[in-house]
Amino acid sequence: MTYLTITPLKIVLCLTLALLTAFGVRLAVGSARDRHFRRSQFKSVISIRGKIGDSLALGYPVTFKGLLIWLALIALIALECYAVLRFF
Repeated sequence: MTYLTITPLKIVLCLTLALLTAFGVRLAVGSARDRHFRRSQFKSVISIRGKIGDSLALGYPVTFKGLLIWLALIALIALECYAVLRFF
């Protein structure tokens, strides 16, 4: 018996919630982003972000606190998606 049902509406809802959560975490981190995260360098024309994408991207963690923030973000997004797939 399966408890998780996947529909196109739930996929869109999960994606929307994940983007809003990532945006909220990015705003909560604020100026500490440069201390705890390092953004990757552009290696080709395809990977260049615009001003909005560059300001919203966290990067990859370089400190222990950055790793904890990253793990909390991943766990929160996973819980949100589970709740949507299970209860909505």
